Amino acid sequence: MLRIPYRNKLLLKKILRIALIVLAVVLALSIVVLIYVEPYIIYDRNGAHLNLSADDVPAASPEALSPRPTVENPLIIYDTNAPAQKKLAETGGYYITTAMLQDPAAVLEAVKKLDAPCAVMIELKSIFGNFYYSTSIGGAQTADVDIAQIDKLLTYLVDHDFYLIAVIPAFSDRAFALENQYCGLPLSSGALWMDDYGCYWLDPANETVKSYLMQIARELSGLGVREVVFSEFRFPESSSIVYPADKSSTEILRETAGELTSYFTGSNLMISFETEAADFPADVCTGRLYIPNVDGSQVERFVQLYGKGGTLAELVFLATSRDTRFENQAVLRPLLSE
Repeated sequence: MLRIPYRNKLLLKKILRIALIVLAVVLALSIVVLIYVEPYIIYDRNGAHLNLSADDVPAASPEALSPRPTVENPLIIYDTNAPAQKKLAETGGYYITTAMLQDPAAVLEAVKKLDAPCAVMIELKSIFGNFYYSTSIGGAQTADVDIAQIDKLLTYLVDHDFYLIAVIPAFSDRAFALENQYCGLPLSSGALWMDDYGCYWLDPANETVKSYLMQIARELSGLGVREVVFSEFRFPESSSIVYPADKSSTEILRETAGELTSYFTGSNLMISFETEAADFPADVCTGRLYIPNVDGSQVERFVQLYGKGGTLAELVFLATSRDTRFENQAVLRPLLSE
């Protein structure tokens, strides 16, 4: 049996004691460092990333709340004598993206070659929260494009009796989240969750967020827009978001979609939604449901999901393909190639 001399035992105990002390110090320092950098860790679908820029890591703290958006004109225009909406399957039409609006003069020239009264769908706010028209909403930021030319485009569409549809990203809005941080979706640290594009997302159940969306829709209605389509109407898929709620995400989206729809029911503005999801709460919607980024093989699937009965006015596909499987459907196609 191996015997360790007493002097060596004392040396081993001393070494072990020092090692434990060093380990405890390293552990304590690690905890301190983790606490310090946690607000600077950005989570997205690709994992965690360290961002030491303080400006890009807002805290969703309720201590300094921004004021609720002011509604300059709370009236909604009602017209009981308005003619029934035509089906887009009959009129056809085109869609205009924010990428196309980088050259609004080219877009206007292309529009002038169209025959009215077809439908023209145009993205008037980006996922970053920048507006692509002269908005009067307090604190709103306009995109770095020729806004005056886009205003001219909108005027032309209205004056020439095109059916004007505006697309507004509902909950992806970096600008509004930075100005109203309590409206964003937070991490456990209190910082706002950011997606792959560097966008912050808004809480679909937040009353200020709903008021903001209603205000945008009212303003667009006053500009001659006949239909507002809310895109990005969903919760982001991320386990990093801390969202305590008694209701499921589907229930929250259903309630918010129902509120937006009901608020404008009877007015001259239709509220519609854009989605690629198979579980969108279409049962509370009376406007149209737009399906983007689909090929012909997906047409029948979405028709089965949303196109048979229900309360929807119409199911519309945003397609680039000339696949014959789109022939019996309502379809909008890109005005310009991107």
